[in-house]
Amino acid sequence: MHELSYATAMLDAILNSIKKEEEKGRKIKKVSEINLEIGELTFINVEQLKFAFDVIAEGTVCKGAKINVEFIKPKCKCLDCGYEGEVKIVDEFEIYCPKCNSMRLRLSGGKEFNIKNVTVEFEDENEENNF
Repeated sequence: MHELSYATAMLDAILNSIKKEEEKGRKIKKVSEINLEIGELTFINVEQLKFAFDVIAEGTVCKGAKINVEFIKPKCKCLDCGYEGEVKIVDEFEIYCPKCNSMRLRLSGGKEFNIKNVTVEFEDENEENNF
């Protein structure tokens, strides 16, 4: 289940960022929201990702954080007809040019996994902030 490895990497990145904030003297009480950008070609099952994150975040400031996902579509250049734009995805092994149905494509994007931002609650403030 590669969702677990993505969830682990996500948790590690967030906890490392929190550690840096706390080194500056700001104590974080809770992570309330995590906004992700995920490329469609990662073929991540978002529900499994959320479940795995919930399990490994237990006992951390990330426990119960809401996870929002924005999907990023891959782009292609067809090496047969020259089309440039979005691809036609059948499954993870079948990606076609929407104009001529060729599989001879140069792909760009669609494999991203980015933490766009995280909303946190600081202990010494009554408001939420993003970082």
